[in-house]
Amino acid sequence: MRARIAELETQHAALETEHATLRSEHSTLRSEHSTLRSEHTRLQSRCATLHSQVLLLRKMLFGRKSERRIDEVRAEPNPQQGWLWAAEAAARVEESCEETGAEGEVSAEAGDPTRRKPKRRKKFPEHLPRFRSVFTIPEEERQCCGEAMAEIGTEVRRELERLEVSYVHEILRKKYACRHCQEGVRIAPGPPAVIEKGLLGAGFLAHVLSERFGNHQPYHRQEKKYAAEGLDLSRAVLCQSSLRCAELLEPIWKQVADEVRASPVIHTDETPVDLQESSTGGCRKARVWVYRDLEGRTVFDFTETRSRDGPGTFLAGYRGYVQADAASTFDLLYGPGKATEVGCWAHARRYFVRAQDSDAELSGQAIDQIRVLFRIEREAKALPPEERRRLRQERAVPRLEAFRAWLDMVQMQVLPKSPMGRAIQYCVNHWEALTRYVEDGRLSIDNNAAERALRAVAVGRKNWMVVGNPRGGRAAAILYSLVMTCKEIGVDPAEYFRDVLVRLSHCSDVRLLTPHGWKEHFAPRLKERRDRILARLREASVVERAAAAHA
Repeated sequence: MRARIAELETQHAALETEHATLRSEHSTLRSEHSTLRSEHTRLQSRCATLHSQVLLLRKMLFGRKSERRIDEVRAEPNPQQGWLWAAEAAARVEESCEETGAEGEVSAEAGDPTRRKPKRRKKFPEHLPRFRSVFTIPEEERQCCGEAMAEIGTEVRRELERLEVSYVHEILRKKYACRHCQEGVRIAPGPPAVIEKGLLGAGFLAHVLSERFGNHQPYHRQEKKYAAEGLDLSRAVLCQSSLRCAELLEPIWKQVADEVRASPVIHTDETPVDLQESSTGGCRKARVWVYRDLEGRTVFDFTETRSRDGPGTFLAGYRGYVQADAASTFDLLYGPGKATEVGCWAHARRYFVRAQDSDAELSGQAIDQIRVLFRIEREAKALPPEERRRLRQERAVPRLEAFRAWLDMVQMQVLPKSPMGRAIQYCVNHWEALTRYVEDGRLSIDNNAAERALRAVAVGRKNWMVVGNPRGGRAAAILYSLVMTCKEIGVDPAEYFRDVLVRLSHCSDVRLLTPHGWKEHFAPRLKERRDRILARLREASVVERAAAAHA
């Protein structure tokens, strides 16, 4: 009996040991299961992130670039009614055939609903000169029935033509001397040279600058264009001439920069450019910054890095509104006694657009709500600042509050690192800056003004590819600033450069030479003088034609 009890106790101890082992294995398996679930969640999130990046890259390479969505869906034609017009037309043709006894057949073809009706040809501008060429039939061929044919009218065709002409401007300055003392020599004054001992005059320099920085034509293409015209101008001459012009125009750039810093609102952004390290070496990333005020003054600045020193130096001590994206490079500008941050809803919407491939439903709901805010802005655009602020308070603020509540609700339903989660997190983190535009009617809902200004650099760098050196980057920033400011206020950059490069030698007030100052003080006088000269030329042409007709 005792042996049996000992045997059972031994078996019980063995079972307890096995149970303890199984419990330990179970605990280990639970721990491994928890670890595997955590790893599975991490990999799932990583997979979703990579998938969204692949979709985004495919869209960037092959997809539609515009973020605009189609509000209305085009109605499909009713299949029961789409060919009623053809049946009616065929019936009329058959009736005509029966009446006349003719034979025929009909066919119909579906039209292309995407084709638009052709627009009427626009009238030619009245300010352009007219060149008329008259073609006649030789007199010996104007015979019919033994008599000369009578002129009964003229068939006229008008078309636009263009002819660019380069010419040599010879500037002759008469010299005078006294025949008695043979010492006093006087020379007639003349227009100063823009570049001392330079080959190019103000008009040609203006053409080079406007082509390079306004129309994105790099110097090597201009060199080939001029060579086709028989002009031996190397790209080195064009580049050095532009650098010298930028040095002459730098005081004007500084004045425009001071006027921008005096504005209560500044839009800013940045874009990368490739800076060549040496003639044979590689490139590194530099930055072009843009600063724009409410009146169209646009200033570009060049820095060799993306550090905060760029905006920190340019906007040092500024205390107005700075509208930008949420890049950390602008953070040092904001705070007590500093500038006030204003966010960009176009930038926030872009995050939801990128999340459409991974979460079409929620991203679509977010985009629809943001679209309502932009619709309100389209109505407020034509209003004065105070009325614009009042409209935003009445209509935009309730929409913003509803959108914030929706963001807080949806944020619990998505993965934090998913494209949708990042889009929501961006809005939540920068909500104060994004909603600040409703406080002041001078503020904008987005930062598109700065992004449009940077488009000139973005388009140009596809042509000129790299910036040769920091001096060239600085010169490009100066010339881009003046070109874009001219375009913003409706001034022809070539005409502006042509006049200002000459005035620099005798006009000491740079406030008058900025694009805004030049448009106000000098442009009307130039137009009046040009109109007066054209009137004299037309009058002389009329007199010459009358004299020739009389003769």
